[in-house]
Amino acid sequence: MLRKVLPGQTEIRFKAAKPARLNGLPDFLVFHKEEVRTFRQALGNPGLFRHILITGPEIEANLLQFGQYLEEIVKDQPVVAEPNPTLLSLAGFPFENKYRPGKISEANGGLLLLPIKPFVEDPDLYYFLKGVLLTGKIDFLSLPEGSDSTNINRFHPSIDSRFRLILVGEETEVDSISQIDADFYGSFDFKIHMPYEISLEKSWLPVFSGLVKSWEKPGYPPLDQAALDSLLELALRWNDSQTRLSLHLSELRSFVREVLAFNNKGKKSVGRAEIEAGPALIQKRTAIHKRKYIENIKEGLIGVPLKGKKTGRINGLSVILLQSSLLDFGQVNQVSARVSLGSGNLINIEREVNLSGSLHDKGVFILQSYIKGMFSHTQSFGLDASILFEQNSSPIDGDSASCAELLALLSALSGLEIPCNIAVTGALSQYGDILPVGSVNTKIQAWFDVIRLTGSSRDKYKIYIPKDNMRDLNLPREIRESMKKGNFQIFSCSHVEDLIPDIFGVPAGRISKSGKYPNGSLFRIIEERIDRKRDGEET
Repeated sequence: MLRKVLPGQTEIRFKAAKPARLNGLPDFLVFHKEEVRTFRQALGNPGLFRHILITGPEIEANLLQFGQYLEEIVKDQPVVAEPNPTLLSLAGFPFENKYRPGKISEANGGLLLLPIKPFVEDPDLYYFLKGVLLTGKIDFLSLPEGSDSTNINRFHPSIDSRFRLILVGEETEVDSISQIDADFYGSFDFKIHMPYEISLEKSWLPVFSGLVKSWEKPGYPPLDQAALDSLLELALRWNDSQTRLSLHLSELRSFVREVLAFNNKGKKSVGRAEIEAGPALIQKRTAIHKRKYIENIKEGLIGVPLKGKKTGRINGLSVILLQSSLLDFGQVNQVSARVSLGSGNLINIEREVNLSGSLHDKGVFILQSYIKGMFSHTQSFGLDASILFEQNSSPIDGDSASCAELLALLSALSGLEIPCNIAVTGALSQYGDILPVGSVNTKIQAWFDVIRLTGSSRDKYKIYIPKDNMRDLNLPREIRESMKKGNFQIFSCSHVEDLIPDIFGVPAGRISKSGKYPNGSLFRIIEERIDRKRDGEET
């Protein structure tokens, strides 16, 4: 069923609470209180848990700060953290008559804190470390040959070193290193997998406020309550959600510091207006790809028709993912389809020129399956079709355009036109169900931006999104205001056939017992066109 989305459904219901104390936790651990508690228990039981593996967001990037936190917990043992381990930085330097200790030797009797990534990139380094863990000795004869180990004395006596290893990194790195050594995961007596996002509850709101307030700096204006509310909205929007907060917090921290710097003079405090203006100020100097795209839209180099109707063409939406949420941006793409007499093949032009990723290919195969299923009763579905992202020269991946591609194809098959004032996003199942997509807020923003650049304030514009993306909607105030005026409309749907009456002006049609679609339906129109083409070919 097609449902109109109301402005109130596109904003979050949370407000930042009074800040709570962080109790000495580093900012990248404040939302991991349960994991930190169990970690401290493991540290206190060395006889049971010797080596510890921790995965989660941003721990690897904050290794030295994590090491300082460990020093406060373990006061009677050495804690050694090495963010960039190499063979000799770990093993030390054995010269002819002396030995300069490395990190492994320094950690003897204590904790050695290392990141996973260097061991993924250098299997020799991993196997050297594993050998030390198994034998309790640094054997210099076992050092692999390398440019950094040519001037050392390999016959230097072995060095005893027994320590507890704490290895930290990302889940993907664990998967990679497990392919190097199938026993890797089992080498750790205690594992902690920290979540990458949390579902916000009221108990987390004071923690969020306390975290943001901890980023304030002496001599700079403080953040008022409205600023905290606005930052919460922004953090959730960057995670494409109304309720789920990403625990990759470094980007939000950097944003807060930039906003403080922008408003350092003449401000008693920073409020909502300053936070909402912050992204545009930062993007002026960093978002070169988005600026170029907008310039091309303004100059007409990228064509996005917004008036009239076209056959076989529809506005689809995609997202360019760059280094951060502030740089990511959405694009409006003309998706086109053409059909001709043939053997029933569907050609994905992006795939033919190696611009299509495996997920996009999967989406095209799914819509092909849907089309064949709807017309399997037709004696000869002898039409070839091609699908293209117009004016695209970049690789495309993901199946979120498959719904738009299907509608363009149905238009080409039926000859019915599609209004130019609409855009569609949604993945597709083989049975026509519209499935949720990623970055839905960014895609809606892209459609809104194009309308603002080249559209008319007198016209109405629509965008269709999957019903299951309703829970993710978190749109800025300017879009909500346009929705209230009726100029910008969002509709949710769960099946592609829900869209057909609104877009084509005719019902989709359900097949009867006689094996025909009802007169006047879209699928009946397609049947008749197929029959006419087949009859014309036979004649």
